[in-house]
Amino acid sequence: MTKILLIGSGHAHLSIIRRLINEKHKDYEITLITPSKKDVQIDLEVLSEKSSVSIIEDTIISFDPMQKMLLCFSGEIYRFDVISFNMDMKFSLFRQALVPVVENGAMLVEDTLQNAEYPILFGAGESVSIVGGASNKTESPDKQADLLWNNMKRYLKGQKLQSLNSGNDTFFSSWTERLFKRR
Repeated sequence: MTKILLIGSGHAHLSIIRRLINEKHKDYEITLITPSKKDVQIDLEVLSEKSSVSIIEDTIISFDPMQKMLLCFSGEIYRFDVISFNMDMKFSLFRQALVPVVENGAMLVEDTLQNAEYPILFGAGESVSIVGGASNKTESPDKQADLLWNNMKRYLKGQKLQSLNSGNDTFFSSWTERLFKRR
């Protein structure tokens, strides 16, 4: 079974879990790890039961994207096939794992919300900075959640990922793009 870890109970991850209440995900074992269930505005236990997502309260000490493992303060080691970050966090976690970061320590991701150097890494919200200066703050958290979940599944299936800009083309911009490609 494919293991997906969601690190942090940020808006995008909670939106994914809410979506999973109505979506089948029998091929995936999904676990949310959050430092505190009390800081979340919704009842995570009820959400866990309805969505079949395991929710663990623990603090991450380190992770190794090469070995696909994560170590928590409790001493538990979690293995994963894909991992996503969506939380207010100490960004030294990314530096320690030698993951590409920006100056403030946020993980660098493409506009697909995937890290280019470690394709198993995804993220949304404050945990990431999008390459090329595109702001992740301009996209709605729900749009980020949809893109994040769909791209994690696409990655696992070996399919092409979508970008934050996918589907935003107007008739005119798509027409001009086709016009200039013909030359």
